[in-house]
Amino acid sequence: MLGRHLQRISTAACLALLLSGCPSGSSGTNSLKLGQSVHIDASGGSDTAGDGSQSSPYRTFSKLASLDYAQPTTIYLKRGEIWHESLTLPASNVTVDAYGTGALPVIDGSREISGWSAVGSGGLYAAAVALGSGEALGNLSENGIMMTFLPWDTDSATTFAGAPAGSYSYDYPTDTLYIKPASTPSANTYLASTVLRGVHAANRHDIDIRNVRIRRMSLHGIEFDDCLRCSVEDSVIADTGGAVIGPAPAAPPDYLYAGNGVDYANASRDGRIANVSVTGVFDSGLAVEVYRSNTTASSFELGNAQLSRCGFAGVEISVQSNGGTNTNSVVDDVNIHDAQVSDAGKGWSGRRYASEGHGIRIVADAGAGTMSNIRVTRSSVSQSAGDGIKIAGEVGVAALHRIDASHNTGAGIDVADPNAATLGLELTSSLIYANGGNGIHYDAPFASGLRLYQDTLVDNGAINLAVYGQANLADIRNDLFYASSPRTDIYSAAALANPTLDHNCYNDTTNMFGYNGTAYSTVAAFRAATGFEPNGLGSGSVGLTNPAGDVFTLTAGSACIGLGDGTLGIGEDYTGAPFANPPASGAYAHR
Repeated sequence: MLGRHLQRISTAACLALLLSGCPSGSSGTNSLKLGQSVHIDASGGSDTAGDGSQSSPYRTFSKLASLDYAQPTTIYLKRGEIWHESLTLPASNVTVDAYGTGALPVIDGSREISGWSAVGSGGLYAAAVALGSGEALGNLSENGIMMTFLPWDTDSATTFAGAPAGSYSYDYPTDTLYIKPASTPSANTYLASTVLRGVHAANRHDIDIRNVRIRRMSLHGIEFDDCLRCSVEDSVIADTGGAVIGPAPAAPPDYLYAGNGVDYANASRDGRIANVSVTGVFDSGLAVEVYRSNTTASSFELGNAQLSRCGFAGVEISVQSNGGTNTNSVVDDVNIHDAQVSDAGKGWSGRRYASEGHGIRIVADAGAGTMSNIRVTRSSVSQSAGDGIKIAGEVGVAALHRIDASHNTGAGIDVADPNAATLGLELTSSLIYANGGNGIHYDAPFASGLRLYQDTLVDNGAINLAVYGQANLADIRNDLFYASSPRTDIYSAAALANPTLDHNCYNDTTNMFGYNGTAYSTVAAFRAATGFEPNGLGSGSVGLTNPAGDVFTLTAGSACIGLGDGTLGIGEDYTGAPFANPPASGAYAHR
């Protein structure tokens, strides 16, 4: 979420903080060409006596700035070692990997904070933190447990009013940390993240980060800015972000905070994520964001990711207004697959801005630009503080296939924009159930419409599918709607434009449909009044295996078997198994 905040940086100090972070290294350039590899050992290496070989490694990342690179180069970090500095990549065609045996090498941006002094009589303590170039205050832990973030508000008494023990905040102008501990701080250990980035690659190409663990950075775990063919695989990022990146002049004394796990910014292209775990980050676990005018980011594969407790979103795809300065920007061709997102908005940073905390967020700000070819497949979003999947803006038709969106506080999927024309939803072979809000919330009165095929919607809030504004197309076929207690399956505030509702399977409950101002309690009554569902079925024998246990496969006696339209071309069910022809209604093929 960095780009959205950069608009408000108004002091030279803030700008210097963001642009710093490249290690100065030693003066001059080492005449040694690295050839194919350089090894770094934090405890057993030497920047002065080492030559970068495995038998004679360097010690610090700072040494890298003084070397002359023969490309491609692999930087090997020794397993079991820890570095408390930023790895800024000084060249393109670089791979970062691990060597040796044992645990992954760790890049840790934290340092211990001591010298706490009591403040007043409210159980607060303060400590000044001296920060150097490339540093900023981020998150804080107490005895290894992340403390709860509080944004600074005027003074310590106001900031901590009503706050529980285990909270922290900091006064940005004075670089002072404040805590409300459960016990006297002299008996505890406090670690504050101060190093901005774990790995930083700007204006580079062909960068591959492998087999590293990054933790406790104050801004981003890994930042790729204008980076071509830059990837991360088999790595772990945890407990990152929280740095102030600028004041908020519209509402002083508030400040803007940020930090993503992996951040692809601006004109980055051909990025790849594979087998990455991100947990406990301030804003978003994985982010593709454009906040510079006339800029295109394209071709990203974000796959096999475990993302949890991210304050803004597990995955964020954004074209950002940047205070109205960004126009004509594009994000194109993003494939999110095999991602498991949980507990967005429930980490140490809380639900960002009290309105985010979504599992997956796909948003183009009004007037900033557009998106196209956004796909999400074989992915789950659960337990979010906000919506499971949030989609808005001129993003084209978002294609979601084999999705599990469940147990989110908000909607399972929220598609809403009062003006967007290209916005649309195509949802196939997916499970949407047990969300606190509507299963699918669609309110886009000028957009391209929605297509729902072979989905199962069960026990979502008050309504399984709610349509408040719609244009151009509403094609809802081969879906299964189930309610264990009286609940509206389909609600449309007005008559649908260009509608097709057919071959859907329901269990009859009270007030099943609300359509254009009229309620209907049976499929038969709905059909008679509207002409919809000529082949649809309302029955008590839907035959779900164990809906109370979130098992929605079909039993042998299910009335939904063979009910579907065989012309839709949806080849695989939620599990990847082929549908019969005609298929069953719902997300599961019958075995």
